[in-house]
Amino acid sequence: MRAVGATSTFPGGGRGPLAGWRVLVTRPEEQSGALADALAAEGADPLLYPTIALAAPPSWAAFDAAVADLRAYAWMIFTSPSAVRFAVNRRAALAHDLGVAARAGLPAPAAPRVAAVGAETARALADAGVEVALVPDDQRQEGLVAALASVPAGARILFPQALGGRELLPQALAARGVHVDVVPVSQTIPLPLHDPPGPFDVATFASPSALKAFLVGASTGPAALSGKVVAVIGPTTEAAARASGITVDVIPPVPSVSALVAALIAHRRSGLTGSDG
Repeated sequence: MRAVGATSTFPGGGRGPLAGWRVLVTRPEEQSGALADALAAEGADPLLYPTIALAAPPSWAAFDAAVADLRAYAWMIFTSPSAVRFAVNRRAALAHDLGVAARAGLPAPAAPRVAAVGAETARALADAGVEVALVPDDQRQEGLVAALASVPAGARILFPQALGGRELLPQALAARGVHVDVVPVSQTIPLPLHDPPGPFDVATFASPSALKAFLVGASTGPAALSGKVVAVIGPTTEAAARASGITVDVIPPVPSVSALVAALIAHRRSGLTGSDG
């Protein structure tokens, strides 16, 4: 994927419902392609400005020990496509290990069932060959907690997650007597933002960490977003924005790239752009 700069034009004359909008994409570089392409397809001019990078955890010891004993777990939970990618890259046989029970017709707990927080995470698992048993309607940790209400006390759940990730799910399940082993499979690293982004009309944020890194790196902090349309991918990032004193203009009904772009189109058509470009 090519990086699209602030002065680039969309092929075909910039036609589309987002034509003329310069949209800041702050996702990690390896995750920015899908959103940038979807924005460009609707006529926007994506400006790639990653504020964070994803890296392997300081130690793989906890993950390695857990996946060596998968049969001890009733469920394995993933809450991001990046967690899937790091886990599968670390253990190439993970999809095979998780599928042994289903293929052999073995009873539980021969291998854990797999839950994904949302459609994009489920797609990443399917692409890796992992069968997903559960995707909640409410595509966030709160939705997973509710969807796993029938898990009995004493059951064990494996939760591969970014180091220092959100703790709501393991805390809520632990309160029910469920044992949740949180094992780091990645870490988020704020990038040094030596140069400000080019002129933009819209800023998109797909995680609280990307937003925080932008605010810390921007010399003017929240003021850097004054007069801009601020779009976030879900309620968790929305809460982080509001806690920082930032007004959120766009939030899709489900946390996905396609839903975010559709929400931006709807917002622009409403005339509430928040910026005259």
